[in-house]
Amino acid sequence: MNYLNIWYKEILEMLRNRKALRDTLLIPLVLGVFYAVLNPMLGQMINRRSESVIVLPVQGLEYADPAFVETFAAYNIVLEPFAGDMETAVREARETAGIIFTEGFSENVASEADANLILYMNPTAGGPFGGNISLSRIELALSTYNQQLTVQRLQVRGVDPEVLTPVRLTAEDLSTAAQRAGATAALFLPMLVAIGAINGGAFIAIDATAGEKERGTLEALLITPASDVQIFVGKLLAVFTVTAVPIALTLLGFWAGTAFLPASMTGGVGPLPLDVIVKAILITLPLALFANVLLMILSIRTKGFKEAQSAMTPVTFGVIFVAMAAAFVPPTQSVLFLIPIYGTSAVVGVLAQSGVIPANAILFSVVGSIAATAVITVIALRLFNRERLLYSM
Repeated sequence: MNYLNIWYKEILEMLRNRKALRDTLLIPLVLGVFYAVLNPMLGQMINRRSESVIVLPVQGLEYADPAFVETFAAYNIVLEPFAGDMETAVREARETAGIIFTEGFSENVASEADANLILYMNPTAGGPFGGNISLSRIELALSTYNQQLTVQRLQVRGVDPEVLTPVRLTAEDLSTAAQRAGATAALFLPMLVAIGAINGGAFIAIDATAGEKERGTLEALLITPASDVQIFVGKLLAVFTVTAVPIALTLLGFWAGTAFLPASMTGGVGPLPLDVIVKAILITLPLALFANVLLMILSIRTKGFKEAQSAMTPVTFGVIFVAMAAAFVPPTQSVLFLIPIYGTSAVVGVLAQSGVIPANAILFSVVGSIAATAVITVIALRLFNRERLLYSM
């Protein structure tokens, strides 16, 4: 039972480290809540922007058709005269968009001649959300104005405007509340499980290997009766135990964030179902074991704590990149779920959307993580050879 003694030793040392314990318990919980709140906040910002009044700079407003102005006003777009070089102002992002009415615009509309309108736009102006200008709303208002003119001209000729719409589309939203709640969670949850798996036990993985080498305590452990396998398994069990806690806290924090947000922020879709969170935690655990062994391999090959942290940085970015790939480019075949990290993240994404999970997808993702863990465990056991470790110290 030496491996249980080693597990107990590592856990006890972890609990004695107040800073590490706080980071392990508090940061994952805050991270989960943050991502849960972030998306509704962004959605609220976008909705407010789509409903707010747009003040659109215009030149040649005196040539505009009154019906044009009224149509744009119906879409909360106020046309405001602009003095200066409109093209330069938009190009330099001082204005997001601007309209120029050419001379004789209203007369040309009335006589059914070509009426020219110039729309300058710069979607990069005003930051990532395009300032206070909604180009899609401007295009919709212009399309509505054109439709009104077309209907008027057909009626003058005694033609029923209905001939322009031979096919009528009736759209019905069949998505459930759970699916709507998981639509955006499908983007964040795969990254959260990946971050939790790779970072949840990072501190103890580094401290139990590179940290002990640096402090000289690993040498004392290696001269005990415990075998190399028992030392490795004991440390791995401790790392896995600590990793499971942040994963659960992160995902439960995400659920709590969505559950207690006011309906005004979530659009009334409600929280992500708790069973989805529980399934995501269970599916992530084999991936966490894979990440634990990988971190221990990296850490044991370094000379100290800081060097191990530096070695872990590119691995963390790589894991997050693969998780993002699963969110944006989901697997098209069940066999692709065997790929570690990618398969697990993809399954969690589908779970979040309450969608239909491909046959064997969960099984393949778990088997893929376990198989990959078995392969790198063989490598880890070769490195956890006491002669090699004592020589490296």
